[in-house]
Amino acid sequence: MVNERLLKSQSAYLRLAIDHPINWYTWSEEAFEVAKKENKPILVDVGAAWCHWCHVMDEETYKDPEVVKLVNENFIPIKVDRDEMPDVDRMLQNAVFTLTGESGWPLTAFLTPDGKIFFGGTYYPPVDRQGRMGFRRLLKTIIETWKTKREEILENAADPKLFNVESFNKGSTDFVGVENAVSYIMLAADLENGGLENNMKFPHPSVDILLLNYSIWAKDTAPRDFGIFTLKQMYYGGIFDQVGGGFHRYTVDKYWSIPHFEKLLIDNAELIQDYTSYYLYTGDLEILDALSLTVNNMLNDFYLKDKEGFAISIDADSEGVEGKYYTWTDKEIYDVIENEEERKLVRLIFDLNNAPLVEGRKVLHRGLKTKELAQALQKDEAQALSYLNELRNKLLEYRKKTRKFPYRDENLYTYQNCRIAEALLYAYSITNFGLEEALNVVKKVTGKSNITRRLDGGKEGLDEDYYSAILSLISAYEITGDPKYEYSAINLAESINKKPSNVVDMPNESSASMYVKGMLKLAQLSEDFMDFYEEIKNFSFEITPERSAFLAGLLNSIGSYIKGIAHIIVIDEKDGNAERLHRKALEIYYPFKVVEKISVDRRDELPSYVREMIRYQAGKSRAYVCVGTTCSMPVILPEKIQEILYSRLKK
Repeated sequence: MVNERLLKSQSAYLRLAIDHPINWYTWSEEAFEVAKKENKPILVDVGAAWCHWCHVMDEETYKDPEVVKLVNENFIPIKVDRDEMPDVDRMLQNAVFTLTGESGWPLTAFLTPDGKIFFGGTYYPPVDRQGRMGFRRLLKTIIETWKTKREEILENAADPKLFNVESFNKGSTDFVGVENAVSYIMLAADLENGGLENNMKFPHPSVDILLLNYSIWAKDTAPRDFGIFTLKQMYYGGIFDQVGGGFHRYTVDKYWSIPHFEKLLIDNAELIQDYTSYYLYTGDLEILDALSLTVNNMLNDFYLKDKEGFAISIDADSEGVEGKYYTWTDKEIYDVIENEEERKLVRLIFDLNNAPLVEGRKVLHRGLKTKELAQALQKDEAQALSYLNELRNKLLEYRKKTRKFPYRDENLYTYQNCRIAEALLYAYSITNFGLEEALNVVKKVTGKSNITRRLDGGKEGLDEDYYSAILSLISAYEITGDPKYEYSAINLAESINKKPSNVVDMPNESSASMYVKGMLKLAQLSEDFMDFYEEIKNFSFEITPERSAFLAGLLNSIGSYIKGIAHIIVIDEKDGNAERLHRKALEIYYPFKVVEKISVDRRDELPSYVREMIRYQAGKSRAYVCVGTTCSMPVILPEKIQEILYSRLKK
């Protein structure tokens, strides 16, 4: 029987469960009213369309006949899509983690009829298995406790909102706080494998960028070098799709070898910015290769031409097998590579003799680094990467022809789409592709004073939808110089009344970080936002060893505010040199910069100090390099911009 409540939902995760035997409700007033009327506890399942273990629990646990009977008769079950309702997910994740030390997806939470939480966990098999309590036993325990100790449960249950991580007003935000945070991060660094020390590995793009920025601020190369090492280790590992490009969400080991194979748009958007930042600073060919392949993957596998937007995730499973689309057998490799000598080289390139197995199939990772491959081919590194990418293309074509593509969630959520648009725009000066697709997304938020959860309308947007929209508009203005994007960003920011809901990167950048970054950029562009400098002086939060890596997004902006935000203004006199100055300004890495290319025709609508720049030495296109409140004399030669920029960093 089809669940009509879920059928009406646009959520991919909820719609996948429309034929489940569990009588699922959506997160709604209806569900809580029924729970109060029937005096039943609430069971909440939070998951996502891309989540492997969510599918396992749906198929094994929530279709187990005894579990179905226990749930339908004794609970009001609610299913939540974490991509649809990230605010609800964040609230329940924090609560369950505080109560039990577990978090992740699927998230299982037990609430009283008035919405207070009293227990939770993550994945539960139907019966006791491998040290995990079975769901049958857990449900029976909760049912019995609800019958015999209900008053005790009601007395001790807590409002899950109380577990939200508070934002500001603790500790210090001076540069010593930034230094302490970086020290704590480096103490937690996995010096052998890259990333943060843990038995599972998630990318932390904001951490990588903080390490790069700190090296620039403090003239200490060690954090930057570790960031480069981490990006290289991910690029070599199984977390990176060695054939099609793009990154899987995380690995279950500390070596970046064995991933859960879901790909998320938001993760790859942030990693594109991560690799863009490091490439601009280093010019490293392997970092460029990872960046180019990831951008290509987003355009090829995530971009929906008919909708002019990006799908938000691709499932881990295919044809009922985890990772089947991405993993290989030796025979499949040999079907593509018929030459015996080349087969031997391919075995070395992807380390097939030592490749980890998932469901009996091999996860490809790099056995030869690019320098080693170049030596084997007796070519230079650029030629070696060219050979490798020809090989990848052969494998990719075979993969497309012989395997079923995994399930793709094609909801056009605003937050994820605006973040990928921003990332593609900043990467464009390097890759030279993705501009049209990025601007197709940005045009959907251009000229709007209210932002919805989806690009094509619907429910009111969350704070992350608004802040990501502002950032995408600013990036479009920086790259194109079209003032309509600047006006839209300013107007949207002036209409916004949403404050950040969290400061913690999870590990995706927090809403507070996006808010601060956006306001600081707008303060460079418009005098109307300069009051934000006073607001940021009052920001403070506690820096501890445990929190530091998860505050990296905010610390990037705080450190930049202290050390000097750059504003590069290119005055376009229509003589052709403005394009060269503009491109050079975009290609320079600096911890926090805003780039404008301004036509002299706009002089009457611009801030007073920009009008002065237009009047001064008129006649030739020129750039002004401003850091803090000090601007350079006009610059005609593009190569002078970087020299002036770095000379003005605060000591």
